[in-house]
Amino acid sequence: MKKYFIFSDIHGTLKPLVEKLDKLGFDMVDNNHILVSLGDNFDRGVENLYVLGYLRHFHKLGRLIMIRGNHDTYLEDFLLGKNDGIFNIKHNGLGNTLIEFADKDALSIDKIRNSIIKKYPFLVQMLHEMIDIFEIGKYRLIHAGYVLNDMSTWVISDFANAYDMITKMTKDDYIYIFGHTHVKSLNHFLLGKDSNDIFEYKNYIGIDANTILTKDVHVIVIEADGTLI
Repeated sequence: MKKYFIFSDIHGTLKPLVEKLDKLGFDMVDNNHILVSLGDNFDRGVENLYVLGYLRHFHKLGRLIMIRGNHDTYLEDFLLGKNDGIFNIKHNGLGNTLIEFADKDALSIDKIRNSIIKKYPFLVQMLHEMIDIFEIGKYRLIHAGYVLNDMSTWVISDFANAYDMITKMTKDDYIYIFGHTHVKSLNHFLLGKDSNDIFEYKNYIGIDANTILTKDVHVIVIEADGTLI
């Protein structure tokens, strides 16, 4: 039976993820062990190239499911030339990713973009293939959550306010596993406790451990039949 190992928001930090996966029994050569990233794989950290190599390996094996995060969109938009990336370089850690990915002599935005595309021709396609939601039984896996649109309908957004979703969205039969919002913040404001443990409240599970600062990664393991391990 397939097992899904779900993580989120590693932000260019690979070592803690590999250590946690090993601790939970992830088998590098077992085709039934599937990685599920809830997004925000790059930026801020200093192991972006290692993260790319790791994800690429399992992508080629068909053992990687990638949910789109806002930082994944930042990178894709930059590579597609939709913007110059300056804002995200200044404020969101994109610069670390570009420095690692680009040729050392690429000293302009255009040269940085072109060198990355040339060196990693598969990257744009990997980013393009990312999905907004993946379901395993009663579990719905998303990056940030849902927002209320102009039609008063809750829709998936990779930049959702988790607090609005948790406190305002009508409860249904699904359990939502998400990243994006740090668990310490969720635990503090919604549960009144000082903890960086996995956030669990109502039908919501938050797993963003703020890895870039804590050097910790939360991983949820679910079997194909929907059993939470």
